[in-house]
Amino acid sequence: MPEVTPEALAALRSPRPYPAITLVLPSDPKAPSDDHTRILLRDVLTEAKRRLADDPDVDRDDRLELTRHKLDPDVIEVARDSDRSGDAMVAYVAAGEPVQVWHFTSPWAVVPRVEFGTTFLTRYLVAAEQGARPYLVLVLDQKLSRLFRGAWRELTEVTEHGFPDSPQIPSPEDAIPGPIPHSAPYEDHEAYLKQYLRAVNSRLGDAVKEAGRPPLFLVGSPKMLTMFRQETDLADLIAGTLPLTGMETVPARELVKRLTPVLDEFDAQQVAGALAAMDTARSQGKFAGGPVEVWTAVADKRVRLLVVEEGQVIAGRISDDRRELELEPVQEPVTLPNPKRDIGPAPHSLGVATDIVEQLVENTIRADGEVLFVPDGTLAETDGVAAVLRF
Repeated sequence: MPEVTPEALAALRSPRPYPAITLVLPSDPKAPSDDHTRILLRDVLTEAKRRLADDPDVDRDDRLELTRHKLDPDVIEVARDSDRSGDAMVAYVAAGEPVQVWHFTSPWAVVPRVEFGTTFLTRYLVAAEQGARPYLVLVLDQKLSRLFRGAWRELTEVTEHGFPDSPQIPSPEDAIPGPIPHSAPYEDHEAYLKQYLRAVNSRLGDAVKEAGRPPLFLVGSPKMLTMFRQETDLADLIAGTLPLTGMETVPARELVKRLTPVLDEFDAQQVAGALAAMDTARSQGKFAGGPVEVWTAVADKRVRLLVVEEGQVIAGRISDDRRELELEPVQEPVTLPNPKRDIGPAPHSLGVATDIVEQLVENTIRADGEVLFVPDGTLAETDGVAAVLRF
């Protein structure tokens, strides 16, 4: 499964012959192929086949290909990446191209969905990525520098862009057995070290660009951290530092434990900054509060910063011009042993979109706005959603 990059999202959003089918369902990250997930998948695929059979706009040959060769549990299973996990998955199915399956971790409950269109729907991936608060962690060391992608409190090591990076810093001590007590740094050692850090910075630049310039956290000795700040052109991304040595070989799970206080402090600063920005926006008449008001502001591409509570789930009816939202009660999903009711909506809920948060997030990002998820209860006065406006 590829990373959620702008290029990958653009490819998924490319127009396709109708129907481009998006299938969404929850899964167990510890057992992604358990009986629960398989039964849900079977029911989702059955619903997709039923809709294909009833839809007069589907080409006959495409209907046969999709029904017989694509909408099959075994085909979906083959397309899954067993090395990745998450509490939800989305499958993209279209005639004439391979099935794609993506795993993601969502900050809100995911219910099974079947959606037809002329493009694949990427809002689930985009919203999940933003909800996970992506960041990068760079471990700086004279022996080995490593880079990690972070989401929530989980780290995945980057093994591309030249990482992990082992420096070639020569030392005359290497040719002398045993340590040299009280020896001073040899001549040109600092020059070699600066050259190495510039190389690390160059490799980091490629990774940062690919990841969409997320916050960057540095781990290393005080000397390495100071020297890197002097050499890097990415200082504006540095969100926190951890002056700690010996992290160049520890597993990711141990590293994130050490880094957690730094991450928590950064999150608290982000929330405080967003609340201050909203107070300023109120006084300037550039504030929108509540799902209905924020929806229209997002539709008009006026939102500079969208702030959403982590557990927020919103359902509603969207007007034909996509500018107005009428809120509806969120239906609680029905779990096994009868998951069919999760997929087949009740008559009174037809036309109700249950992914309003995901759409707000993706539409904000596509209009070059920022998104911040905050703890539940932070935005109680605005029903969990607020925005700072451009004008």
